[in-house]
Amino acid sequence: MLQFHAVIIGSGAAGYAAADRLLSFGVKDIALLTIGRTAGTSRNAGSDKQTYYKMSCTDEDSPSKMADALTSGGGMHRDTALVEASNSARCFQHLVEYGVPFPTDTYGRFVGYKTDHDNTCRGTSAGPLTSKYMTECLEKNVLRNKEFTLLDETAAIRIVTENNKAVGLIALQKNGGSYKLLPIQAKYIVAATGGAATVYQNTVYPDSKTGAFGLLRDAGCKFCNLTEWQYGIASLGVKWNLSGSYQQVIPTYYSVDEYGNQAEFLNEIFDNASQVCDNIFLKGYQWPFDSKKVNGSSKIDIAVSREKAKRRRVYMDYRKNPAGFDFSKLSDTAKSYLQSAGADGGTPFERLHKLNPQAVDFFKKNGVDLSEEPLEIAVCAQHINGGADVDLHWQTSVENLFAVGETAGTFGIYRPGGSALNSTQVGALRAAEYISKKDTCFTDDSVIKNALQREKIYIENCLKSGNEQTDFSADMSIYAAEHRNIDKISVLKEKLQKHCNLKYYHLTDTDYASVLDLYSYRDTVKTQCMLCSVFCEMLPKTGSRGGAVCTRNGTEITENEYYRNFAVVTYNNKSRFIPLRGLPDLNYSFEAEWNHFNAERGIKLD
Repeated sequence: MLQFHAVIIGSGAAGYAAADRLLSFGVKDIALLTIGRTAGTSRNAGSDKQTYYKMSCTDEDSPSKMADALTSGGGMHRDTALVEASNSARCFQHLVEYGVPFPTDTYGRFVGYKTDHDNTCRGTSAGPLTSKYMTECLEKNVLRNKEFTLLDETAAIRIVTENNKAVGLIALQKNGGSYKLLPIQAKYIVAATGGAATVYQNTVYPDSKTGAFGLLRDAGCKFCNLTEWQYGIASLGVKWNLSGSYQQVIPTYYSVDEYGNQAEFLNEIFDNASQVCDNIFLKGYQWPFDSKKVNGSSKIDIAVSREKAKRRRVYMDYRKNPAGFDFSKLSDTAKSYLQSAGADGGTPFERLHKLNPQAVDFFKKNGVDLSEEPLEIAVCAQHINGGADVDLHWQTSVENLFAVGETAGTFGIYRPGGSALNSTQVGALRAAEYISKKDTCFTDDSVIKNALQREKIYIENCLKSGNEQTDFSADMSIYAAEHRNIDKISVLKEKLQKHCNLKYYHLTDTDYASVLDLYSYRDTVKTQCMLCSVFCEMLPKTGSRGGAVCTRNGTEITENEYYRNFAVVTYNNKSRFIPLRGLPDLNYSFEAEWNHFNAERGIKLD
């Protein structure tokens, strides 16, 4: 049995940040488990220029102003927002010192821009691969530390708890072509496994990303704001967010039916060509589907999904302009933006190459030449604002179990673009600080040995079981994504509940890949069931808001804005509203806080 002071699950920007901070605070003997070191969202996802949202370094800004922006959409605890804002500059500068190439101007100021749901220029970017650079820089520092153990090709399949306290875990580790079950005893566990990536068929999460909400659910965690997701137009072959520059250069949208007939379907939903072009341009600023923009740029998302529902394939084409395109008739905003960048070329490709050559290069490096071929697209799940319910130290409702990054449910109905990257670093910092100041004893290892035996029996029984696995992801994308049909979701929930009640799922082989797939599938259906349960219970009350339009009996449910003042907490597939926490009293003296700070560090002053 392995034994560590702290175990981190996940090798993305949040996981390596947690490891880096723990080591810097002097915590010894930590391990990081990962299904694949180079897998996951942080290394394999991005956009035209992947945004990192931080407190502004050039404009007049403050933690309270940034907290205002984070909470402006409703549903987010204000004290959590203050923590994310107050630690923003510290975490951002930490990444800069590690070598993440965020741009500066002639005077050394970190330049910024306005991102979606932002009230000032807090966005910055190191290019399409910002989160990849973050992960690699953090990893480089962590791997050279002798107190760190990397357990690659190792999946956490069970968090072991005793009296609502995490005491260890059972992992599935690749062992040649087969596997072994690995019992691990730990004082603290940090889940950095990302969002629920596998519940939808149309998703821009990389194929290497699995998620582990089911793992946390089985451990007894409460969840927060599972109703709040972000969906947007993305490419399918090479999974990539088509936001920002990809839209601002105004490519052509068209669909192809089963007979090969092409149609520029946006002409059917807007009054004229100028409206088509202006709304495509706006989609760059307003990329996530927004229930409040269904008569504007989000009409495009609805139209794309409608074409997909007709079993048509949908494309974005940079080789030609939309029908009726006339640069002189674009809105003043679009014209001035493109002209100021010198991106007023004759085709969308020429404009994109001038506006953002890195956006072109990304696809070319992945085998797609945008000057020669279109991109097949869909409206895809991209980010969940909810996740495990955590406190101000990112500790879950299970003692000594923490959730950082997208695993944590720290955001509300809306969030500024790029704020998730800030949250990976702040959450990791807060969890590591807490762990470094506390200590606990290892529990009796018999608890973990018993859990190990139960997993062995489970796998053996799955080999004998005849209960086949069923894929519900297509139905989730059709009925429970940006358009949520409560009637259909209710039917889907019943199917999922029956499926989750099956004690075992059929396992055909005992090689590593098959057993890993079994546990990944089990995690997925439990998460799907939990999502459908909270959707059915809470959406009729909240109505259409944020990233989704909700309908029942063919009629849209309008938003009840009263519920913006609450968070949705889910436990054991049952949900309830809890009032949002506000700010504490910040009117205190320096000396009082200094003494409190020193007391936490164990320093006694005469």
